Amino acid sequence: MDNAQSDDIEEGDWGRLHVTRACCGAGVCRNFAPELLGEVAPAHWEAMDGDVRRRGPAVLAGTYDEGAFTGILRQPRSRADLEAARSAVAACPVHALRLRSSPLSRARPGALGAPFRAWPRRIEEDVWALGHPARENAGATAYFIERPGGGVLVDLPSPTEAVFRFLEERGGVRWIFLTHRDHTVHHAEFAARFPGCRRVLGAADVNPRGAGRNPATSEVEIQLSDRLDPMTLDGSPLADGDLAGAELAVLSQPGHTAGSMCLLYRGRFLFTGDHLAYSRRVGQIVAFRLHCWNDWERQIRSVRRLVALAGAGHLRFGWLLPGHGEWHRLEGDGGAPAAAAELGRALAWMERQAPGHVPFFRFIPWLQSRSYPGTRLARAVHAIGGDGPGSEAWVLPRAARPYLPDYRPEKAAAAWLRVSLVAATALGAAAAAARLAARAAGAVAKKRA
Repeated sequence: MDNAQSDDIEEGDWGRLHVTRACCGAGVCRNFAPELLGEVAPAHWEAMDGDVRRRGPAVLAGTYDEGAFTGILRQPRSRADLEAARSAVAACPVHALRLRSSPLSRARPGALGAPFRAWPRRIEEDVWALGHPARENAGATAYFIERPGGGVLVDLPSPTEAVFRFLEERGGVRWIFLTHRDHTVHHAEFAARFPGCRRVLGAADVNPRGAGRNPATSEVEIQLSDRLDPMTLDGSPLADGDLAGAELAVLSQPGHTAGSMCLLYRGRFLFTGDHLAYSRRVGQIVAFRLHCWNDWERQIRSVRRLVALAGAGHLRFGWLLPGHGEWHRLEGDGGAPAAAAELGRALAWMERQAPGHVPFFRFIPWLQSRSYPGTRLARAVHAIGGDGPGSEAWVLPRAARPYLPDYRPEKAAAAWLRVSLVAATALGAAAAAARLAARAAGAVAKKRA
């Protein structure tokens, strides 16, 4: 048996990963298995990226369906790999990541325990990544800052007993910092479990009435306004010059949503929600143009403010910790010059992208048609767009469609032609029905006369 065949069996002993086209670009799975999972790199994205440092490893052909945002860098080769793969599979909010067990696997079913049994994990110092992501929050990564007298919970994991026990053993929760409206599901459960904690959310993202995955948040204790100046958790203003020495500081960063905020801890950890994340594909910080619900140009202005703060020596951080996408440790000491350089590259990349935003009422049909194809909404989308790669793109705004890995301009054009024909037919039928009704009414009136 040659070496290639031997290697193949060795890898196969621990299962095979595959990403289906249900993948919606959340990217959370890659934090759970960074050595196994990477970002796809469609050729048409290069023109939008511009002159950036592409240094990300290439994913393996055949390990993902066309249209997926994530692919496989290599298959599991050890028990540790298998445990990481299982965590990543469990973290995917839309079940797009699949792990096929091998008949040669050395790990018997059930022998490894729960997929998040090795979580939470310490990132550095007193900052933890919790694992146990909540599907209702689109699998967003939640974090915990352990502090005397009660820590800070940044966004929300699943409200499991394992998570509650971990938080209680480390002093409980004093603050719940909600980066934006998309990550607020379960806030009431955590507030009830930790009486006296204070929830923080941007005022523009407060939802008076719950609906679907956006629960009512009017009871959130601290609702922060959008302002240029940094703030404390309770909303007190901080001077720019005090930012570097602040224990905890809030930075309003609207764009992804109107009330998006970032949290800076000890000038070392920047929690960004869905505002900014790291891309190994391009080797720098980026933002999610496809997932911009509010205003891309507004999001650019927000990042421009961060660049100015870092350039003036006020903002520094060594870790970028997003809710969706990959986290990243900056090179060097994480000082203000390094932060300014990283953010400056992110800003330049953002300024190259198309303006606008993706309204939620258009994103949801796209998401459902990929991730939940059996729903009525998904079937309606595919009835117009067809099947296969690029068939759902037509429901998104024109400027957002190129950010899909499987974008096919001709399919979107054909779908909109069908929409136009259907609309014209419906209007014609409605006009004909109106004329017939008018004639009938006229005939009745003439008889009565």
